[in-house]
Amino acid sequence: MTTPEVDAAQWESLDLEWHGDFAFMDGALLGDDSAREAYIMLALAGKLPSEIAQEASSWRFPSSPLHARQVVWRHRTHPGLLRDSQRDYYLLPHYLARYGYHAVQALPFRFNGTLEDLGYHYWRDQSCAYWFGDYSVTVMVDVKHQALALLGPAPAFVSADCALFSDGVNVFLSGKVTASAHDRIRYTNHPDYRVINGQVYRGYKRLHQKDGTPLPIAHPDGFRMLAQRWGTDGESIIVQAQQGSSIAYEYFYRIDHADLATFTVLNERYAKDGQRAYYLTGKSMRYVGDFQLLKCRQPEFDEAGRVVSAREFQHEYIAVDDQFVYAAGTRVRGAHGPSFQHLGFDYYRDHQRAYYRNKPLHVDVDSFLVALVHHAGADYSSRLVGDRNGPLGSDGVLDKTMQQRWAPFFEAHPQLTDYWWHRLQAQDEAQAAQQEEIPARRVIGSGFELGRQVYFHGRPITGLDVASFKLLGEHLCGDVNGLYLIPYHAVDRAVPERFSTESVEHFSAFDSIYLSDGKKVYCHRIFYHCPEPISKADLATFVSCGYDWAKDSRAVYYRGQAKKSLAPENTRILGIYAFNSTLMMSDGKPLAVEFSPEEVSVPHPHFLQLGTRKLFCGRSPLSAKRIDLATLAFLDDRHARDKHRFYRYDGHAGLTEVSEEDYRGLAKQSVS
Repeated sequence: MTTPEVDAAQWESLDLEWHGDFAFMDGALLGDDSAREAYIMLALAGKLPSEIAQEASSWRFPSSPLHARQVVWRHRTHPGLLRDSQRDYYLLPHYLARYGYHAVQALPFRFNGTLEDLGYHYWRDQSCAYWFGDYSVTVMVDVKHQALALLGPAPAFVSADCALFSDGVNVFLSGKVTASAHDRIRYTNHPDYRVINGQVYRGYKRLHQKDGTPLPIAHPDGFRMLAQRWGTDGESIIVQAQQGSSIAYEYFYRIDHADLATFTVLNERYAKDGQRAYYLTGKSMRYVGDFQLLKCRQPEFDEAGRVVSAREFQHEYIAVDDQFVYAAGTRVRGAHGPSFQHLGFDYYRDHQRAYYRNKPLHVDVDSFLVALVHHAGADYSSRLVGDRNGPLGSDGVLDKTMQQRWAPFFEAHPQLTDYWWHRLQAQDEAQAAQQEEIPARRVIGSGFELGRQVYFHGRPITGLDVASFKLLGEHLCGDVNGLYLIPYHAVDRAVPERFSTESVEHFSAFDSIYLSDGKKVYCHRIFYHCPEPISKADLATFVSCGYDWAKDSRAVYYRGQAKKSLAPENTRILGIYAFNSTLMMSDGKPLAVEFSPEEVSVPHPHFLQLGTRKLFCGRSPLSAKRIDLATLAFLDDRHARDKHRFYRYDGHAGLTEVSEEDYRGLAKQSVS
């Protein structure tokens, strides 16, 4: 075995423990950086290296990237560097402390000679300089490594992420060029910001507006951060905003007329001065009295839902003044600031109504309650929310499952009386005392039976009218009190969910997704969600056009959404396609194709033909050279032919050529 020259003063020999293809250093697994998150699933705590290796091998996790059973050295000064006869390796920081294993990154280069620590994660050897980050080693390009040093004067808060180094030619940030050594560079009071040649930078980028253009700043040399995302240049407030959350686009804007003398940052999202409050997205509010973040109190519950303690904090998104309530910078209509309070989780109330987040709830506010109960022997808890009329969302439709779920709470709170739970308990006791003969149940389908009550999968449902109850197709039902969604997703615990209070006698269906309760038009897009009313739809003129299209005198709709680019008076709908003289739409979205209305034909609901020029299946173009469009005709829903060939439509990809014999056989199978 050949080995490179190793300076014993720099590198020390390391004895690794090997189990199969997996190496361990001081008992910790050396995992491959290419799959560094996968090893978390091994749950390493308390396991021996042999057990870990056996489990990792059975799950086919990548093996350790070092060459098995060769001599391995570890750098004495930088213990995160390993070396064998083939390569150098970098142990990504933090993985051992967080997860109990090392993520080992094989480096595409080797260090040359003595490795010297320059501070702030900067290192150099005889040929180059490097910056060691959390996930990689940056090889610095075009650097005079022997002249590289910290750019001074540096403030005390400087860390590896913001330290500036210079080699006399360029200035580097995190190992990459950020400015010339001849530029005027000033640190600010915040590690993320610096001023270069009279311009303010965050990281490598100059502060820019939402459209990407540079943000004008009157006094850049006076720039400083006040707190979190709020800064100033002494004349304006400068705010770091963003679009999106998981994938964020950051930008900046100015507030030019804020009162700097009274300007106060409340948190990352809110700030205020003596007259106005400001929200991160650019909203401003003229408040009444004192503007402050909502003081919240999250209760901690025992197993029966009794409050045993509470955690107090200020809300990130909700603020109040002496008259109003604000959520994400927008006034909550009708909410009363002085009486607005947190009930727990995302529920709130004022003196007249209850709220979920910023949405008012149709509940009895005086009996509204929020709690959490822990189920004995189970690893989950139930959040209980409701009023005296029933759990939130039940709309008076109740069953035994709800009664049992709430039993520990009401039994532990005897001071609460005349709630729906107490009424069900009294009803059960009265029925048990009467000992009447239970009438036979009549099965009507979809899991429902009719007897003394309506039963759903054997559970009696309180709140449904037996005399008028009926099924409305596969997913809906109704009675004299309203229309309901059948809860196929949770038949053992859920009850029908009301989406309309109109009687079932007024129900009508236009097709499989459009329906009416006699007053509104609804679209039932997803079978396990309640139908949603179509805003401004005209019931008197509403018609279904098939394939999720519909129209009335006002608009054309696709799956309940009005298509503003299509007018009902000049729109034709054929199969999945809708078009006017200039626009073609498929599945509710524009289809980029040039056409004249005269050449449009739809030989099959999913196929668009433009004369003998083009053929589309859904939104996908098909080859007009392979298919003779002049003679193309569909024989049935799944088969077509032209003068040369037979084709089969599989329902997705288009037309597949088949022989006449295969067509005859497939056609017979379809008929049978």
